[in-house]
Amino acid sequence: MLFAASVLGAAPGTLPSRAAETPGPADAAALIAHGKSLFISYGCGWCHEAGGRKQGRGPQLMDTQRDDEFIINRIVGGSPGRMPAFGNQLVDTDIRALIAYIHSLKPET
Repeated sequence: MLFAASVLGAAPGTLPSRAAETPGPADAAALIAHGKSLFISYGCGWCHEAGGRKQGRGPQLMDTQRDDEFIINRIVGGSPGRMPAFGNQLVDTDIRALIAYIHSLKPET
């Protein structure tokens, strides 16, 4: 799908060049916190249970083998009958935050 390219202004599965910058620890924590907030507010946990740590109606996101391109395209374009598209509701920084959150998922202790 080319949804990510049209919404984010980048090649499919990539984010604008500023996304390549490595955030500092405080910035990374803020990005993850923003992603978690978006995950909760958009109801992602309805399908991706335990904050994405368990499979539910949707797949487990923790330790996903999917690459960022796939995840971005799925967030932006959805999957008919399975996942709504969020491309019209999220900006590139939101999508980066969701990716950061997904990559940060660890088992709950």
